[in-house]
Amino acid sequence: MNSVMEKFGIRAAAATLALCGAVTAKPARAQGNDVAQVVAYVKALGVVEPPAYNEPSRLALAADPLGCEEHPHAPGPGGLGESRPAYLWQHEDKPEIATDYDRHRAFYGCLDWHSAVNSTWMMVSLIKSDPAIAVGPDIRSELNYHIQKQNIDGEMDFFTHLSGVGADYEKPYGYAWLLKLYGELKSWDDPDGRRAAAVLEPMATWFAKAYEKYLNSLNYPIRVGLHPNTALDMGFVLDYVVNTHDQVMEEAIRKNAMRLFANDKHCPTGAEPVFGDFASPCLAEAAVMGRVLSPQEYAKWLTDFLPPVYSPEFAGYGKEIDAVHGNNRDTTGTEEEGLPNAHLIGLNFQRAADLMWISRSLPARDPRVEAYRKLADINGKQGYSKIGLGGYLGTHWLATYALMYENLMETGSPAAAQPPQKVVASR
Repeated sequence: MNSVMEKFGIRAAAATLALCGAVTAKPARAQGNDVAQVVAYVKALGVVEPPAYNEPSRLALAADPLGCEEHPHAPGPGGLGESRPAYLWQHEDKPEIATDYDRHRAFYGCLDWHSAVNSTWMMVSLIKSDPAIAVGPDIRSELNYHIQKQNIDGEMDFFTHLSGVGADYEKPYGYAWLLKLYGELKSWDDPDGRRAAAVLEPMATWFAKAYEKYLNSLNYPIRVGLHPNTALDMGFVLDYVVNTHDQVMEEAIRKNAMRLFANDKHCPTGAEPVFGDFASPCLAEAAVMGRVLSPQEYAKWLTDFLPPVYSPEFAGYGKEIDAVHGNNRDTTGTEEEGLPNAHLIGLNFQRAADLMWISRSLPARDPRVEAYRKLADINGKQGYSKIGLGGYLGTHWLATYALMYENLMETGSPAAAQPPQKVVASR
């Protein structure tokens, strides 16, 4: 808990404690889902058109990772791109960037390590779903330059020699993203994909073992709406599982999801959002449980976990997230007053992806499916309306979260033609 307080502040740690205590407490609210009321709620939402997603949209999203992959992390400690332990910068008399860092590191761009990893994932996902994308040659060039044996050897040397307070650097969020990236490469039937996957495989193998050990060691889940959220990171690793068929990790995710979440009820949706969140704790958990339970089991679990879609407790998921007005000092490092909060902008996309997962995990005829899908598109449109307002603190990662939502859409993205990725719990 001390490390959580140090990294995310006393307020975030307090929010964690509140959620952990409240998730099993039964609030005074109506339970169950009245079909007539669900139908009326869906009708009241009206016609919701998903955001346009086409070639210009994909090019606009691709511009962000292509623009930041060669932009080295800023020096720490304290400021933008906190880089302790000394991944990129050495701190003696003054910060000095490592000599030949681009030959001994693979993920040195995009403000911080995990953002460099998820930006790489984004480029791979884009070119896989749209092989003819105009920036395809640029994406291939970035992959071939960053994912070379010497770079990955340098990454492995760094991570395998971490110790002390720095031993948990980028764990679990960065680890989960590295595995998601490897899974995307491993399932890409392309010479560049096969080459990069082979180079990255030793790192993915080591990270998988480390993540599994971490997951098994948790006494309680982490429920903050930030990087260490247990359910959020499980979802990324499940994407790796589906693409690699890693049965050991599949069982670890299934077992721990059931251990940590199966008995949860009455998630405190009314407490969301918390300032600075980029993930919804309640929706992230609901999304991951939809991937480890059968549709019938999940429908029952979800009824106990989330309030009815037509209830006041659920209404917040359809409302605008105000990331622009008031004192919105961004939580990712800037001291500039009035800058839109990039995390809250990203929360729209993360909500949209989770709502889509929930809709796809329920039985097809469940009356809630259409409500969750419409709410996903409402949140997606709200995210796009602000995606350019966060400055570099937003552009280095917001497009990644937008693409995760697009990849789950049933129209627009070629990736949406894939069947739902579900790991069904065995009985």
